[in-house]
Amino acid sequence: MKRIPPILLAVLDALPESVCLYCPKSKQLKPNRRWRETVGDVSELEDLSRVGLTPDLVRESCKKAIDKKGETVALALDKEGTRRLEITPVEGEKQLYLIVLRDHAELRRVEELRRDFIANVSHELRTPLTAVRGYVETLLDPKFLTMERVKEFLPIIFEHTERLHNLMLDLLSLSRLENPNTKITVSPLCLADELQEAVEATAPLARLKNISIKLRSPRSSLKVLANTEHLQRILVNLLDNAIKYSPPGGVVSLWTEIHGDFVWTHVKDRGQGIPPEELPRVFERFYRTKGALGGRERGSGLGLAIVKHIVQQLGGEITAASIVGQGSDFSFSLRLAQAHDGPQEIAPRSVTELVAPPSPQS
Repeated sequence: MKRIPPILLAVLDALPESVCLYCPKSKQLKPNRRWRETVGDVSELEDLSRVGLTPDLVRESCKKAIDKKGETVALALDKEGTRRLEITPVEGEKQLYLIVLRDHAELRRVEELRRDFIANVSHELRTPLTAVRGYVETLLDPKFLTMERVKEFLPIIFEHTERLHNLMLDLLSLSRLENPNTKITVSPLCLADELQEAVEATAPLARLKNISIKLRSPRSSLKVLANTEHLQRILVNLLDNAIKYSPPGGVVSLWTEIHGDFVWTHVKDRGQGIPPEELPRVFERFYRTKGALGGRERGSGLGLAIVKHIVQQLGGEITAASIVGQGSDFSFSLRLAQAHDGPQEIAPRSVTELVAPPSPQS
């Protein structure tokens, strides 16, 4: 291949898309870093068979691009048209072409998530608003306005407005957490104290369902980098879910494990479990499993999405594991605090959502 200026190679390597240069004269390809990561290294036209192209098709496309006076020629790599190669002559270079691999599948997925989010928000708002409007319209009719109806309807109206209020708070929380400029200040916290506080906060709900919370408390000297507000939100949400989806008289287990520089906290229930095909979606906004949809328990559908983003902001990972008929195990990690650690702003760690068999811990 003809000598390519180092500055051009550096620019290509910095591009977020998969790009390679092709020289018909030497029949050589020069891929950038992203191409090597997604497709693998390529040096000859025959190597493009990995993306479903033949050398003859590439040569023909290069000729078409020249005939069209430098216009880009696109080659579809699948029937849906989500993946394609775009071949463009490099301006000022007679024997050099730029080949770009474009994958629109991720863009379509993001668009689908956006549409689903709008639809779900509309549904969550419409249901309580419709109920509130119905009860208020009834009370506004003099024929039905009695003290008995006021006493009957006002608690119901309050319940639906409270649901709307909580939904708005959750949406605002999620918006703040998804903002890349959001910073969380952390300091060393005693994990045993935080776990005990969360257990006490969810004890009334557990008593209502006759459910025992089995806490294996870590040593008091074990400290993690977090802040109480966010850590309590994680723990209370996970415990609340475990209690809601446990059978009456069941047990919810809470324990910790140390792995390297991180402490993993597990919340395990013995409920109906989550089917494998649904498990990867439990952290999505408004997603509810089929079992949850058919049950009596309700929520905003944003709880686990908020938990996921808080864990990310705290620099940890979160996992969900489940076996149908045996229960689910949600666990998350936090950094261990060192003796010299003080208050600090923590850099978010990329969230991992794993699907694995539940821990054998009971």
